[in-house]
Amino acid sequence: MNFFAENLQVFKKVFLPLFALVVLSSNIDQYLNLHIENALRDPNGAQNQVYFFGFLSIISSIVFPVILTAVALYSLNTLTGWTKSLGDFLGKNLNQIYIETLRSWGKTLLWSLLFILPGVWKFIEYSLVPLVVTSSQKYDEGQEDALKKSASIVRHNWGKVLGVFLLFHLFIPVILSSFFDSYRLIWKTPLASLILSALDTYLLLVSTHILFNIYRSEVRKHDAHV
Repeated sequence: MNFFAENLQVFKKVFLPLFALVVLSSNIDQYLNLHIENALRDPNGAQNQVYFFGFLSIISSIVFPVILTAVALYSLNTLTGWTKSLGDFLGKNLNQIYIETLRSWGKTLLWSLLFILPGVWKFIEYSLVPLVVTSSQKYDEGQEDALKKSASIVRHNWGKVLGVFLLFHLFIPVILSSFFDSYRLIWKTPLASLILSALDTYLLLVSTHILFNIYRSEVRKHDAHV
């Protein structure tokens, strides 16, 4: 099955729940950022509000990206044999994805404290951690470290992975933010906000699918040599 046929199958399976999550996460972020900006502009000072909404913003930035990635990976894993429900998939993997993701962020932060660029590279190296958690039988059996496996695959495919990040996590978001950020508030421009969220959903599915194919191809190569 070619990429576009697989992507259509993935799209049909999880677009609606993923779209709902994207709408929710996007508007929560916009709402919190709006309150933080208003608090910072308050001439009487609003430190407590800044801390409160800033804390909620951090929690949101941790919770939603992992859930969104997990839902996208559920549909991709159905291509390789997962037959149970989304709830079963999240019940099996979500907790471990959070644990391994927080581990990777911790190591990335340590590198970033030394030098910025090595920290960025470590972040990219660990980008396949959720794929290892959800797709590796060796990880399930405790025979594989998710961070080391992710880093190994990225090093063998650094050009492709770096290209995905530059396109889907830097170039396109910067363009969309520059021209359409003011249209993301659903209570002000509902139609435009929903269209942008639909585009974000599709871009997330495509970028995750490309990384999934890189991971799957590397695992097949490894298995063929064993």
